[in-house]
Amino acid sequence: MTRPNFLVIMTDQQRADHLGCYGNGIVRTPHIDGLAARGTRFDRFYVANPICQPNRAALATGQVTSVNGCRQNGIPLGLDCTTYADVLRASGYRTGLTGKAHFQNVSPVPARQPEATGQGAKPPAPFDLSRRSQRRGPDYAHEIRKNWIEDPDHAVPRPYYGFDHLRLCIGHGDQVEGHYSAWLRDRLDGAPDPRGRAASLGNDLDAPQIWRTAVPEDLYPTTYVGQEACAFLQDPSDDPFLLVASFPDPHHPFTPPGRYFDMYDPADIPLPESFDQPTSARKDLPRHIQRVYEIGGEKPDAYWPFHSDAEATRQMIALNYGAITMVDDWVGRILAALEETGKAGNTIVVFMSDHGDYMGDHGTILKHGLHTHGLIRVPLIWSDPRRTAGVSGLQGSAIDFAPTLLQAAGIKCPIGMQGRDLLAEDAADLPVLIEDAGLAFASDDGCTASRTLVHERWRLSVFEGSDLGELYDLEADPHEVTNLWADPTAAPRKAYMMQHLALRMIALRDTSLLSTHQA
Repeated sequence: MTRPNFLVIMTDQQRADHLGCYGNGIVRTPHIDGLAARGTRFDRFYVANPICQPNRAALATGQVTSVNGCRQNGIPLGLDCTTYADVLRASGYRTGLTGKAHFQNVSPVPARQPEATGQGAKPPAPFDLSRRSQRRGPDYAHEIRKNWIEDPDHAVPRPYYGFDHLRLCIGHGDQVEGHYSAWLRDRLDGAPDPRGRAASLGNDLDAPQIWRTAVPEDLYPTTYVGQEACAFLQDPSDDPFLLVASFPDPHHPFTPPGRYFDMYDPADIPLPESFDQPTSARKDLPRHIQRVYEIGGEKPDAYWPFHSDAEATRQMIALNYGAITMVDDWVGRILAALEETGKAGNTIVVFMSDHGDYMGDHGTILKHGLHTHGLIRVPLIWSDPRRTAGVSGLQGSAIDFAPTLLQAAGIKCPIGMQGRDLLAEDAADLPVLIEDAGLAFASDDGCTASRTLVHERWRLSVFEGSDLGELYDLEADPHEVTNLWADPTAAPRKAYMMQHLALRMIALRDTSLLSTHQA
C-alpha cells in the first residue's frame, strides 16, 4: 500500500468550541468545518499538559511530560527524545515545519533555581544536581526570541527534532520573530518595522492584550505560515511528506490584522454561563492557585490568567474569532495548494491545537491555574481519504497523537511511547491524565503541581500540598460551577476517581530505559 502523506495544521491556544464544527454558531470556519465533515472529529480530545511547550512535547513524543522531561515552559524537549517526525524522516519521509515549534525555550529569563536540601556543605558541581545532564547551552537556544532580534538570519542545525525543512515563527500576535523576521524585513524594503503595540495604529480598545496592528494582512505571521506551507507542498518530489503548518494565532495578544480586526462585533458575543462565578471569589482553592490569578491581575498584559469585565471579555473573544477566521482562510488556501499537487487523495490532513483558553470561563482570560474544560479540551480532526467520515466519542490525549500518526503510516511505535492508536478498532476508552507543574513563584516553597483525571463524564483535580481539590460531574454540570470535592454524597465517586488517578499514573510510568542484562 502507498504510504500516506501527512499535513498537520495546528493553532495555538484554541479551545475546541471556538470552531463551527464543534458547535460554535458565531465564528466562521468553513474550511476547517469541511475537514471535519470529510473526516473524523474527536469530541473528547484532551491535553496532556495545559501549557504550550509541555503539551507540544507530549504531542511530539507520545509521552507524558513527567517522562519526556518537558514538564513546564522553560524546560526544552531533549535533543535525545524521539519525535514522530524523527521516525517518519528515518523511514523516508520528507519532513517540514512552518510556524511555531516551541520545542525549546523562547525566553532567556532566569528561572527560579531550587536549593540543595538538608544540612551541611553544598555538593560540588555538577553533583549538586541529581541529573547531571541539563538541557542548556547553545544547542538549546535556537528559539530564543532575542537571538532572532539580534540576528534575523540565525542558523538552526537540521534536522530539528526530525524536521529537515524549517521556517520558524517565535512569539504571538504581531510580535513574532524567527525566520519570519528576515522574510518581513525583505518585504518591508527599508520601511519601519510595523510590529508591536508601539507601532500600532493608535486606536487601542480599552482592554488588556489588544491593539490594532500596523502589520497588513499580507505581511502578518498567519500569512507567512500559510505561504511557506503552500511552498513546501509545491515540491515535486515523489517522497511521502510530513508537513506541520503551525500558526501562532489565535494566542494572545489579540491583534488580527486588517479586516479581521473588525470582523466580529463584540456586542454579538455571548458570555460563558460561568462568567458571573469568578475564580477570585472561590473559597475552596489552595492559596497558590488563588495567587496565580492575583499575579495576572497585577500584570494583565503578561502571560498569567486575569479576571476581566464583560465588555473587555467580549472584545477579546471577538478578536480571537477574527484571528481564527484568518487561519481558516489560509487553511482553505493550503488545501487548495494540496489539491493542485494531485496528492490530496493520498494525504491525511489533521487539524488540532496545543491547548485551550479560559476565554471568559469563570470571568477569566488566558491559561494557567485551574484545569477547566475550555483549557484542557482541544480540537482534533483527522481527515483520511481512506476512512469513512464520522464523529468519535473515544476519549483521547495528546500522547495518543504520535502513535495514531505512526500507525497510519504503517510504522510501529518506538519503545517507551505511551499513547495508543485512536483509530484502532480495539482502542480502549482510557482515562486521561493531565499533568501540570504549576507556577513555582506562586508559593514560597515552589510546590504548585497538580494532577487531573478526566474519566466517565467526571473531572477530578488534586493540588500539591493541599487537602482541597475539585470534582465535577461534566454531564450534569458542563460549566463546572458546583465543586463536589467536599460533598459527602459524592464521596464514593471521589474515591473511585482517586483510585483511577493512581492507576493511570502507574500505567504511564517510564518504560523507555531498557534492561542491559537479565538474570
